[in-house]
Amino acid sequence: MGKFTATLLFEVEVEVDETKFDEAFLSEFRESFYPFFDVERHVEHIAQLEARGMLDDFTEGYGPIKDMGISARTVDCTLEVLKRVEGRP
Repeated sequence: MGKFTATLLFEVEVEVDETKFDEAFLSEFRESFYPFFDVERHVEHIAQLEARGMLDDFTEGYGPIKDMGISARTVDCTLEVLKRVEGRP
């Protein structure tokens, strides 16, 4: 039996309606979720949700993503490193 680690690089295309990410939304999101102060940080978060298969039609923190003008798609996924950490080579 062997134990491995894999490093993956995802390229995700994200679109958002920036007018929906006003100060009222940003403030409410920070109170309940993460300390994101700008749209760019939300785009990063949305991209990682997409990469992990966790961006749904209704996504916690954003509600119905179409109402927020959110769409995302994985453009590419590349295995950069696969290495054995335990076991026989």
